[in-house]
Amino acid sequence: MRKSLLTMLVALAATASSYAQDYKTVVKAIAQDKPKAQTQLMILGSSHFGQEGFYKGFPKADLLSEQRQQEVAQLTRQLAKFKPDIIMIETTPEEQPRVDSLYTLYKTDKVKLEDIPYGRAERFQFGYRLGKTLHHNRIFSADYYESVSNRILTSGENFELYQTDAAKFSGVGKAAEARFKEGNATLKEFLLFINDPTVLDFTYRVMFVNPARVKNGTFTNPPARYVDTAYVNKQYIGAEYISIFHERDLKIYSNIVTTQLREKGQRILVIMGQRHAATLPKLFVNDPAYKLVPVSAYVK
Repeated sequence: MRKSLLTMLVALAATASSYAQDYKTVVKAIAQDKPKAQTQLMILGSSHFGQEGFYKGFPKADLLSEQRQQEVAQLTRQLAKFKPDIIMIETTPEEQPRVDSLYTLYKTDKVKLEDIPYGRAERFQFGYRLGKTLHHNRIFSADYYESVSNRILTSGENFELYQTDAAKFSGVGKAAEARFKEGNATLKEFLLFINDPTVLDFTYRVMFVNPARVKNGTFTNPPARYVDTAYVNKQYIGAEYISIFHERDLKIYSNIVTTQLREKGQRILVIMGQRHAATLPKLFVNDPAYKLVPVSAYVK
């Protein structure tokens, strides 16, 4: 019978003179003790379709329009083939009672999505619809909410390096949204674009890599509720900027993995803003208990 990792570590520590082979044995035991990927995870990055600024004045961007509803139905059918047993949306655990109540009303046909304030939102159009299609009893909350603008970093050494890529990123995003809003891209095409690995890597680089090059600067109008400037090290202002957003995603990661542990899910679909779809895979790729499933595997 293979010795447990703990047994091998104790044996190694107790040995007065350990040989190279002892270390190799422990390394092998560590590798064997590594969790096997048993939970499949798909992260669907999305624009916030329910925000009035997204669809107001752009009828072809309205997910409640007849054409877009057909496209939402197609998306639902394709996501259903993944067969998630847990669906998580961008609400916080504190909001779970309201999520439960509203979802129950929806799946029992006591309320329609078009009658819900913010009913165009991806949490409803993708999450609730898919949950009802798959006869799920609940939709779960993944978010940790912090209202911090990504525009608070405005100065510092090497700021122009960060600013240049940030401007490119903004331009790419606006052009993609404009194409969708003008009716020149289907919902599927738009979602596949913003979830493309190249676009996600670009998002991650702009938000979580380049800012570290900025030093000796300040934040502009950071929200006091979420950013305590007394503890912000201006020398490392870019790194401080990254940490604000990375902390939120770490807490979202925690919400996902603890929900899985509690609910024993094997196939999880998380529906979040596109930036989270760029960040969360960087965490899960280092979690051996999970296997990432690209959106493009099912949305075709």
